[in-house]
Amino acid sequence: MNARLSSSTSAMVSPLSHPNPQEREMTRNQRGLVETCFEEGQYESGIAVLEQLRSEKFKPPVSLIRQLIYIALHPPSSHDYVEERGFDPVSPSKGSPTKRGNQALKVTFVPSADASEAAQRLLLSFVRTNTPASLFQALPQPRVNGRCNELPFESDDHDSVVAKESLCIKDAKHCWAILKEGFIPRIKISPSSVPTGKRKRGKITVADEYVEESLSNSVLAPVADNAWLVLQWLVELFQRDESLTSGDTSVSRSPLLLLQIPPPRNGTGLRWEADAPLDIVFHCVSQCEQQKQQLGLELMTLLIHIGATAEFDLSMFLEQVTSRLHSSSSEIVQTFMSGLHHSHSVQLFKLALCRNFLSDKPGGRNTSTSRPKPQARAVRAARGTARENLSSAAADDSSTPSAASKISLPPTGEVVRLLTASSECSPTILIVKRELLLSYGYLQQVAERQDVEWQQSVTGGHLEELINSIFGGETYALQDRDALIGLVRVWAMS
Repeated sequence: MNARLSSSTSAMVSPLSHPNPQEREMTRNQRGLVETCFEEGQYESGIAVLEQLRSEKFKPPVSLIRQLIYIALHPPSSHDYVEERGFDPVSPSKGSPTKRGNQALKVTFVPSADASEAAQRLLLSFVRTNTPASLFQALPQPRVNGRCNELPFESDDHDSVVAKESLCIKDAKHCWAILKEGFIPRIKISPSSVPTGKRKRGKITVADEYVEESLSNSVLAPVADNAWLVLQWLVELFQRDESLTSGDTSVSRSPLLLLQIPPPRNGTGLRWEADAPLDIVFHCVSQCEQQKQQLGLELMTLLIHIGATAEFDLSMFLEQVTSRLHSSSSEIVQTFMSGLHHSHSVQLFKLALCRNFLSDKPGGRNTSTSRPKPQARAVRAARGTARENLSSAAADDSSTPSAASKISLPPTGEVVRLLTASSECSPTILIVKRELLLSYGYLQQVAERQDVEWQQSVTGGHLEELINSIFGGETYALQDRDALIGLVRVWAMS
């Protein structure tokens, strides 16, 4: 990956929220220019034409955006090769069938690396030009009681190979599934092994030598090597939707992102199944590249924002995140905790997360290096711990009524109890205790009325003594101790 990486229920949330009344459908002729290029396997030319047609006034066709996504996700071939098939024009041509067969074109139908890069660039351009609602329709749509709520497909004509192949995106469970390694398999083929006689119109056809790369013996990454820019596109899509929505309400959240969280199988109740996006978040923060880590943190911020809505089960979400933190290395916990956004709603969530983490019984922790697949029944059984750290109201959090309605600011005594309840001094525990102090201190500083006990602890020196006793016993924690004590002295003067 390069430096180009730089953010209700069905009855209440519609994929058509915030449509642009000035956006109108592209004309048949405009679409035809792009579709003709794709039918002939000239993907870069088709993408260039679509770029020229890109405008705030024209809504990109759903089918073409879906094909762009497919091309953008297509992994580069493991060898340089040309894949050939006979091409029969859609419209009848003059001459006998034999003559037409002799004149059949041999074209490349597997997207090249250059075509994939061009598609990635164009997707990012579209999200900055057109409304999220118009682009969202190309993604997998939510299913309730086994039925899909998507709009009818725009066209019955799927003459190009990529148009047919891209239908796998429409059939995916959610947008997170299309990012996964192996969703569009990398293919190996020898240039000399393709028999020119084995052809079939409208389909990529090869002989037995056409072998898919075996992924059965490896753990599939939540984000394929070629899918990082598509993930960036999704994050930017949801961020823009969130920005448009925040203009209508006092709560910042993306209704389109909420639709990508599968509803309960019976179609009723709160949405809670966020394992897939959380897998992506923690995969991102485990990467070495800062751009990839930032993508995961931006996605996490978006998830936290929809967690503050009435349609999402926040207690379940807290438990899912806590489970991942318990089974992550201290380096990942450090990257995750310190990288979360410094907004009021995110700090409220982080405070609840730290409380939930430190409230868990040690025997219930999973300390193995590899996280097992969370079981829904086990997570539901663990809801109680998270629910104890949520409240129906928070008097000090009136600036964000939705978040405050779920997460309360605990009294100082509760925070002190969590900080001193365990004598364990592992790096992960100290990181979480540090972040608990930072979030609680921030929220107290911005509260309309500070907790009296907190004020006394800050100004009377008790908090400094507490910090020194917790962080002063380990050499690796001395820097955190000094930074926290310095911050407490700043709080005391404010």
